Amino acid sequence: LYWWKEFDTYKVGTVANSCSTMHKIAEKKFTTLDFSEEHLLNGKHGKVLEPDGNEITMAPNELLGHIINHLNIYRELYLKTKDKKYWWQMIQLLPSSYNQKRTVMMNYEVLANIYKSRKNHKLDEWSLTSFDESNKLPNDTFVYGFCDWIRTLPYSELITGTEE
Repeated sequence: LYWWKEFDTYKVGTVANSCSTMHKIAEKKFTTLDFSEEHLLNGKHGKVLEPDGNEITMAPNELLGHIINHLNIYRELYLKTKDKKYWWQMIQLLPSSYNQKRTVMMNYEVLANIYKSRKNHKLDEWSLTSFDESNKLPNDTFVYGFCDWIRTLPYSELITGTEE
């Protein structure tokens, strides 16, 4: 969702259809694979205040696990009862790291604008990568950005302004 928030600045010349979160959120059980979590820290990095006032230390990846557990609890309650109050819990607890699928159509002019604006973006999912060890995930795959993908398109030099 955080990537799509950035993409939504490109309204002119694009057509996008998304998988509706509102209608599909309870369709399947939540797992960590449904979220972008490759940059979450392991280990004891953050303190969380419990409702009773006790302070506990919890790593960001553990916190996501707790959120996923709660999403699944409310999903089950919603499926059993169809009570909208449980649906609201899923909608409002859903982290922005949730991965949502969309189909997008755009032209090279839009891609050129995106490339120019996003090639040095903070999010790995946008920027050009150097493909060194810092871009490797634990499963030995590399993080590729949208601008990297643009460079693979036919006639990409028309978009990037460079000769490859």
